[in-house]
Amino acid sequence: MGRMGRAGRSLGAVVMIGLTLMGCATTRGGVASSEPPTEPAGPADTAHRCEDFTKGFRHAEKSVGGRVAASAILAPLMIGVGLGSVAFGNVQGLALAVQGPVAMGRWTAEASQNNKERSDGLRRACEAGGGPDTVVAAQAVRDLAQTRERERSTRDAIRLYRDTLAILDRAGAGESEDAASTALSLISLIERGTPADPEIASLYERVVRARESEGDARLGDLSYTLARYGRWLRLAGRPAEADVVEARADSVYRDATAAEERTRAASLAQERTSSADIVVGESCAPASVKALDQLNQETTAQGVTGRIHAVDCDAAGQISAVRLTTPSGTSDELTFTPDEADPTARIRPAFLTAEP
Repeated sequence: MGRMGRAGRSLGAVVMIGLTLMGCATTRGGVASSEPPTEPAGPADTAHRCEDFTKGFRHAEKSVGGRVAASAILAPLMIGVGLGSVAFGNVQGLALAVQGPVAMGRWTAEASQNNKERSDGLRRACEAGGGPDTVVAAQAVRDLAQTRERERSTRDAIRLYRDTLAILDRAGAGESEDAASTALSLISLIERGTPADPEIASLYERVVRARESEGDARLGDLSYTLARYGRWLRLAGRPAEADVVEARADSVYRDATAAEERTRAASLAQERTSSADIVVGESCAPASVKALDQLNQETTAQGVTGRIHAVDCDAAGQISAVRLTTPSGTSDELTFTPDEADPTARIRPAFLTAEP
């Protein structure tokens, strides 16, 4: 039992070493610059410039060298401990001795393949966009940042989001929606690690400028950004600035609400508009208008001269009165009570059936 206990402890030690090395080898520690060339070049140089562009993001690659080193250490240990366990009657040790080194090899190969695919993706995006200093290239870098964030490589993600903003600035899109969404992602990551980082303020200001440039269409987003910025200022110990920003957030929120109401009213008015020249009351529901339009269209299709000319509705949007002309040329007005579920059932025979 003592020998079996020692084998078990050895196996546990191998697992702990493996987990530690895997954590250390996940990301490269290099500091290669991601800055693409600032001087413009001719179209013939785009491929070369984009190749250099992709090399500038080696800092965001998974470390193949680290994984090779980890495999070189762990594979022999796995084989030794596994075979030792088998010698002491633990058949599970055989799986460790055989499958462990294979898994380490796959782990290393996967990192190399991922790096190649991501590098190729950056290069293709750069070439498609026309060079490194383009919105398309920036979007590709942002996509890589999001991937590294999902992989919990926060340091790489932060650096890549900053790279994205720098490229957007050079592309003249520093206050675009792409820049705003990138800045918000960067804010979230920085706030987790260093909540009082002064860089956060400049990032919020960038988002605010981007939202302002979009006018009424993004007032709701602007209000939300200002409210979030105000909370950060207050937590950062800047209450006077927080008061100003939060007051502005409230004002923008009221403007956004008013704009939404105007849009909704205009949409309802458009929906209430009759396609068959019926004068429609303000309270009428779009469904009521559509039903009456269909009746008028039926008269036209059947060659009947009866027509609905106007409709009024109650506060609930239900039809309360309809003015029409019968096939005999007589004007008539029908009134309805709120409990009449289908007013069109009484309207239809009134103007589709000729009077004797």
